[in-house]
Amino acid sequence: MTTVSGPTSARAHRLADDEPVTVVFSWRAKPGKEEEFARWAKGLASAAAHFPGNLGATVIHEKGSRDFHIIEQFVNRQALQRWLNSDERARLHQMVRDIADARTAVQQRTGLETWFYVPSHAEETIKPPPRWKQWLVSLIAVYPLVLLFQAFVVPRLAGWPLWARAAMFPLIILTLMTYVVMPIVSRLLRRWLYRGY
Repeated sequence: MTTVSGPTSARAHRLADDEPVTVVFSWRAKPGKEEEFARWAKGLASAAAHFPGNLGATVIHEKGSRDFHIIEQFVNRQALQRWLNSDERARLHQMVRDIADARTAVQQRTGLETWFYVPSHAEETIKPPPRWKQWLVSLIAVYPLVLLFQAFVVPRLAGWPLWARAAMFPLIILTLMTYVVMPIVSRLLRRWLYRGY
């Protein structure tokens, strides 16, 4: 394993801290407690979704399975840490002791990749949906932004130097994709994206 240290790694770490982060908590309910656990998981996801800095929270559960995956997305690691340390979350976790067999995995992702990763099984790594689904969802998300950019922003930049005009496109589009559009689109299409998981 290679460890990178020095200014470059410190700068990369700071950038990662400011990126959106997704954390997946994988749990296994006790036998016969699946319905009760499902209610608890939905309550936890709802509480996380209303917590400051949260971009979305959902529960993935395949019918007939005791495995549950609670996915929480936050604007950055600091917001996630505030939720993890909150009294509200601690209170909810006190309630799960009698209905959970075990928490089987905790996984995190940062950056744009967060919108396309969920667990396949509790013991396995997080994997994305098929590439064609990622492509289609990204296209659906980015096309209206490009259209609006061309219609309303480009005409106002006509007198700018080429390098400045070119810089505005990724700056505006990527910022909106990361913090506004993709959280909404991926949440709306989550069932379709992860069907079969």
